[in-house]
Amino acid sequence: MRNLFYIGFCICILFSCKVQQKKENEKLIVCSTSITADCVRQVVGNKLTVKSLMGAGVDPHTYNPRPSDVVLLNDARLVVYTGFHLEGKMAELFSRLSERKEVISFQLDFPKNKVLYTDEITPDPHVWFDTDSWVHSMNAVVDKLVELYPEYELEFRENFYKFLVQVQKKTSELKGKLNEVPKEQRVLITSHDAFHYFGRTFDIRVKALQGVSTSQEPGVRDVVDLVDYIVEHRVKAIFVENSVSPKALKSVLSSVERRGYHVKIGGTLFSDALGSKGSGADTYLGMLSHNVNSIKEGLK
Repeated sequence: MRNLFYIGFCICILFSCKVQQKKENEKLIVCSTSITADCVRQVVGNKLTVKSLMGAGVDPHTYNPRPSDVVLLNDARLVVYTGFHLEGKMAELFSRLSERKEVISFQLDFPKNKVLYTDEITPDPHVWFDTDSWVHSMNAVVDKLVELYPEYELEFRENFYKFLVQVQKKTSELKGKLNEVPKEQRVLITSHDAFHYFGRTFDIRVKALQGVSTSQEPGVRDVVDLVDYIVEHRVKAIFVENSVSPKALKSVLSSVERRGYHVKIGGTLFSDALGSKGSGADTYLGMLSHNVNSIKEGLK
C-alpha cells in the first residue's frame, strides 16, 4: 500500500513539474545573439524570460549550434534572430523551426533601401549599426510579441517607444562626439568588415582586413593593401574586435612598423556581440557608447 502511495506521489510531482515547465516555456523568448536579446529585453522588461543562444564575444558567422541550443529553441514560445545571413550556419535550423513554431527576424521590417551589399546579391548583415533602421526593424518583432502576449500590449509598446527615444538621443550624442575628431583623421580600421553601417551612421571612413564574414581568411594581398593604406593616410590607430582573433591585425601592425611608420592599437571594439556583464558594453546602447568613445580616444 505504501509503495502505491509513493508511486502516486512521484507521478503527481512529475506532473506538477511538467505543468510548471510548460508555464515557464510559454514565457520563454530565445534570441540568436546577445545584441538581439538585449533589444528584445528592452521591450518585454520583466514580463517574459529572454535567453540568447550566443553569449558575450561569440562570433555568429561561424557559430555551430549545440544540442542544448536545439532543446532551448524547441522550448521557446518565440525565436528571434537577425537575418541577412548573419547566423549563417543556423539559417536552415531557423527555417525548419518556422514550420512548427513562431520564428521572426529583424530582417523582416528593416528598410530595404537602407541595406548595404558586399556584392550584387549579398547583404551586409551588421545592420544594428544603422541605429534608426535597426529600431525601425523592431516594429515587426514588437507586433509579434503583442500578438502572442496581448495582455502586455500597452506595456510593450510603451517600452519600445522609450527605447526608440533613447536610441535616437544616444545616436545624436555620439555623432557629436565623433565630429570632434577632424574629418581627415576619421578612419576606422578593424579586423573584419563589420562597420560599414557604423561608418554611414557616424560619418567615418571604414577599412578592414577581412571580409564581412570572419570565415574568410585574409590573404597576403589583403595585408599589403591595408599596410599601404595606413601608411599613405597616416592613420593613427587600428582596432581589434571582441569576437575576432587579433592575430592577423597584429601582423599588419608589425608590417607598418617595418615601413618606418608607427600605428597603435586603439582599443577593442564590439562588433558582432555585446561584452560580458559589467564591461560597459553589455547592452546595445552601452556597446555603441563604448565603440564611439574608444574610436574617439584612439584617433585623437
